[in-house]
Amino acid sequence: MNKKIELIGLENFPLIKAGDNIAQIIFKKLNENNISLQNGDILVIAQTIVSKSIGRIRDLKKIKPSKKAIEIYNRITPKGKKVHMPIKSPELIQSILNESEVILKTEHVLIVETKHGFVCANAGIDKSNIEGENNIGLLPENPDEEANKIRSSLNKLTGKDLAIIISDSFGRPFRVGATGVALGVSGINPILDKRGVKDLFGYELQSTIIGQVDNLASSAQLVMGEADEGLPVVIIRDYKFDLVKKTSISAILRDKNLDLFRKRASEEDFVDLLKSRRSYKLEFSSEDVDKKMIEECIDIARWAPSAHNGQFWRYIILEKSKLREDLIIKMNEKLRKDLLNDGKSETFIKNKIASTKNQFLKASYLILLCLDKSNFEKYPDPNRNQNEFIMQIQSVSASATYLLLALESKGLAACWYCAPLFAKHIVKEVLNLPESYYPIAFFTTGYSIKIPPIPKRKKLEDIVYKLNQ
Repeated sequence: MNKKIELIGLENFPLIKAGDNIAQIIFKKLNENNISLQNGDILVIAQTIVSKSIGRIRDLKKIKPSKKAIEIYNRITPKGKKVHMPIKSPELIQSILNESEVILKTEHVLIVETKHGFVCANAGIDKSNIEGENNIGLLPENPDEEANKIRSSLNKLTGKDLAIIISDSFGRPFRVGATGVALGVSGINPILDKRGVKDLFGYELQSTIIGQVDNLASSAQLVMGEADEGLPVVIIRDYKFDLVKKTSISAILRDKNLDLFRKRASEEDFVDLLKSRRSYKLEFSSEDVDKKMIEECIDIARWAPSAHNGQFWRYIILEKSKLREDLIIKMNEKLRKDLLNDGKSETFIKNKIASTKNQFLKASYLILLCLDKSNFEKYPDPNRNQNEFIMQIQSVSASATYLLLALESKGLAACWYCAPLFAKHIVKEVLNLPESYYPIAFFTTGYSIKIPPIPKRKKLEDIVYKLNQ
């Protein structure tokens, strides 16, 4: 039972630089402040001074952004301007990528899973309380290890049994404002399991697990502050807990399969995905796309509705190769002849071919979608057979839409082209496709490096025809 706890800020703490011994400095400041540590004291230490002491400071001028960082910069900059948030440079985005295991969401901030397993904004990278205009602070690579070192040193210096919490401030889902969280621990269990304990009315608690180190970090944050308070170390006294020799912050991290906040399942997210997709006809990044991502998107496209559940769509993934070049060259030859027959000028034809040639050749992948007619329903009259064909075209189009949305969800740009319809025989001949395959569309895909303009859309009243009923 904790009827009262005391929070003591360690005053006049110096600015920390690489190589400083945090434990030695804390011990010195304890003496200067006439504070003696007691058995069971918990020291909450700001991550910033730990990172500084171990050299986890980076100069953004020395960071070279990748094509992926530039693509993300182009994507999130308009979102940041829209909500009046600071714009992240490509160098800062690259630093976030370097510290992240997975990018979970790209909005005006990047929500990531760090290499430690923390889910937070911008990989915990911070500029506040960091000297140098272009310098940023990174989280310690192993916060538990740093906490253990400090605890061991202070134990030797003071002879007291202590616990250490390395803390930072994170934002939270559904709440405005940052609160203190624990990044690393030593001597204290991150969680307090209350399952099996009875409540005031005698009922046995079934699921109550308290994140005690986060609660302690939050309480210390009230004394530490976030601005110029200069109190990076706070002592928590008279909190009752069990000292443990071996523990890890990993105990407080939720299993990914049980983490509901990772899933894009809300109506708002789905609507945003639908409205944000653009037909990308601009230059692609030279960064390679993992073919497995393309296969995963096609796997999603399998779930589109189809007439008779026939699923007659067939996908061919064309990598950058001579075969792909030969196909585009022969298709363009046919396009040239068609346009000449239409009476178009050489300039018009040249520009028309160039506008798609580069896309078809330079996209990371060119995906061909075909309709397989081999198992169509057969009818005794041509009209019904024609309707069957149209139904399956509709089905293939549904699969194509699923594909585009799947690509968008993975951060890939794409565009739907109908060119194969106008060169069916050439496509089948060059690629040696089965006779039953009917080429429908090309999809270019890769990483974008520019932001496509928002297309105009007709008003709702212009597309809904009202009957007199």
